Amino acid sequence: MAAGALFVVRERLARHPLIDLRLFRNVPYVLVTGMGSLSNMGYGVTVFLSTLYLQDVRGLSPLLAGTVFLAPALLVALSGPLGARLARHMRPTAVMALAGAVAGTGMYALAQVSAWWLYVPVFAWCGLGLGLGWTFSSVATQQVVAPERAGEASGVLLTFLVTLGAIALAGAAAAISAMTPQRPPEEAYDAILELGGVVIAVTAMTVMAVRHRLVVLGRIAPLSMRARGDAGQETGRRP
Repeated sequence: MAAGALFVVRERLARHPLIDLRLFRNVPYVLVTGMGSLSNMGYGVTVFLSTLYLQDVRGLSPLLAGTVFLAPALLVALSGPLGARLARHMRPTAVMALAGAVAGTGMYALAQVSAWWLYVPVFAWCGLGLGLGWTFSSVATQQVVAPERAGEASGVLLTFLVTLGAIALAGAAAAISAMTPQRPPEEAYDAILELGGVVIAVTAMTVMAVRHRLVVLGRIAPLSMRARGDAGQETGRRP
């Protein structure tokens, strides 16, 4: 944290900064980066908790637990092509909000189900939303910034994805350690999933609310005005 604070100070004073902090004045970029980071955090935590749940609570062997993971893995793989198709019809921030809505409801629902016939498809649904969120974020950031800032924007996104993902995993492990003496492990896993699902779903609604506000202010185009090329970028700037 201290190094991060010093880095910000250094970048503000540098003549040629590694990261121009004006990048964060681009509201669509901030929305996409935030939603992508949360999706990646949720993905890491969900995989971690599901591994513990399937083996410690369900009593599955590592091999059988890995077989269950084929369902969300398949949907994560399909989320890439799906994001490319959605990008032809929806703005980047809208795609990210949709991913958050799917991921948030999936995480929350995963904590509520126990029957196999329902657990596996819900797990897959969760993988679709979380996968779409963190895979499409790399594409979305390139669409909401000027071309000359694409590399910088991509590097900042990757830093947030990796750093916040690690923090989320550490936080989940610490929460489990704190809760398990007082409650069964299954309840601890469910509580973390529920909290994560609510946070991601609320963030998705916030992204759409902020996006609507930007449309009203004339800073970005509405969903019905999807354009091609540079005119289709929503950079958060007035025309």
